[in-house]
Amino acid sequence: MRFRLALITILTGMLWGQAIPVQFRLSKTTLDDGVSYLVDSTSYEGLASNSIIDIRAAGDSILFFGTSRGLSLTPNRGGTFRSYVTDMVHLPDGGISALDLYDSLVVVAGLVDTVIGGTGEVKGAGLAHSQDLGNTWTYLNQPLDEDTGEEFIYFSWAGETLQQLAVTTDIRNVTYDVAATSGTIWAASWASGLRKYNLATRQWTPIPLPRDDDTTFSCVDIPEDYVLNTRDPGDGGNHNHKAFSVVAYDTVVWVGTAAGINRGIVDDVTGCITWTHFKAQWGNHPISGNWVVALHRQITAAGKERIWAATVNATDPNERRGVSFTEDSGATWITTLLDERAHNISSAGDAIYVATDNGLFKSFDGINWARFDNATDHLTGEQVWADQAYGSLFDGRDSTLWVGTPDGLAKTDDHGITWTIERSFVSTTSPGEERFYAYPNPFYLAEDNFRDGRGHVRFQYHLAGYQVPATASISIYDFAMDPVVSLPERRHPVAGDFSQVWDGRNEAGYQVANGVYYCRFTLGNEEFWTKVVVIK
Repeated sequence: MRFRLALITILTGMLWGQAIPVQFRLSKTTLDDGVSYLVDSTSYEGLASNSIIDIRAAGDSILFFGTSRGLSLTPNRGGTFRSYVTDMVHLPDGGISALDLYDSLVVVAGLVDTVIGGTGEVKGAGLAHSQDLGNTWTYLNQPLDEDTGEEFIYFSWAGETLQQLAVTTDIRNVTYDVAATSGTIWAASWASGLRKYNLATRQWTPIPLPRDDDTTFSCVDIPEDYVLNTRDPGDGGNHNHKAFSVVAYDTVVWVGTAAGINRGIVDDVTGCITWTHFKAQWGNHPISGNWVVALHRQITAAGKERIWAATVNATDPNERRGVSFTEDSGATWITTLLDERAHNISSAGDAIYVATDNGLFKSFDGINWARFDNATDHLTGEQVWADQAYGSLFDGRDSTLWVGTPDGLAKTDDHGITWTIERSFVSTTSPGEERFYAYPNPFYLAEDNFRDGRGHVRFQYHLAGYQVPATASISIYDFAMDPVVSLPERRHPVAGDFSQVWDGRNEAGYQVANGVYYCRFTLGNEEFWTKVVVIK
């Protein structure tokens, strides 16, 4: 069975997570001031998925990983990996669409696929927060309005009463980003817009944003015809009310929408937010595109603040994909990495990292960029079979760079000279598991493990101590048992779990036709068989 999860529809297409059986272990790891993590049946060993969307560091030694099949962590900087059983610890179902931390507060949001009237849709699966670094969790339903039967309702904001579209469904109402601050969670969602959750009162509050053509907005000067409406402009709504990214700190909040970037200054007494709106069409040095899918705040070694935005072109043909940053609170923007599809941005001192469809880029000045090569594990030879990078984090605690991809988690402590790769898979030594298997299966040539213009399917196997050193070989045959291709032989001096990949091409280098292919694994005098379905 092929499991798929839509991560960010419309903007980013689909990100697919590899499905693996859940394996439970009885274990206990205690770190960081005696907080215990993932005890008994609340977790299973390894990463939840090979599709790693976001990475955050916490405490003395913890890292959290948002994946397309749930939340994972390492309590010891990569020594071991565990994944939460969502229904046991009250986390959202499905994939993690947003992740953020503030001190001991951890916040995640989730999304799942569904079918409505025969059509595939994506829906928000709610949020969860932990105030003890992931030891215990509180689940929050997807932010929605009460269904009173009225199309528009009223809400109170900073002493004013405003009108808003009643958002009563979680379909297409996905929270794409969250920002954790002291006592507050900011949630940026497609249908329900920007909302703020007060941890003390346990209440969500809608946050009004400027309309598409407003350059500023404040509660002291609200237009009489103002309505908070996330519908399209042709239906009376505003693209700038559809929130996709958010950064919050001190009394400042930055929000990226489908119509630009908004900088808000929060009045601590009244709660009023004074907004300044930035679009690709405004000013002498504007942002590169209006669809803002990621925001990041960088503090350089000299203490200078930079706000970064990953942008996608919206309706204007002059807009471009790329990255924009400002050093003067939005007055002017510098555009860079133009035409790159960026997913996430992170920083460490002067270094800035941008995860894109073409891998991970690094810069010290935002103008000159270097791209990391595809990661290959220096010990096992395992490779990341994906062009894209989805997220990154430089962990200053041990000077390690972590990179999340659609095909696993890579890390380096020497600036990319050598890599270690962590992947989610089921060992062939697991009870009831085949000695040799292929995944993903069916294998979609144009989608799965796509790198350098080719898809790849993995063959997984294990060598025991008594079997090494040994030479392993894999041969592939069509349905008539005619030879298709033989993969290069691989010498194994040590025992362990291993994999080899096939790019779906025959000996002549041509893509094979749709169909069933039989695969033989030869190890000394032993042979093991499996089959894979290939779909173009």
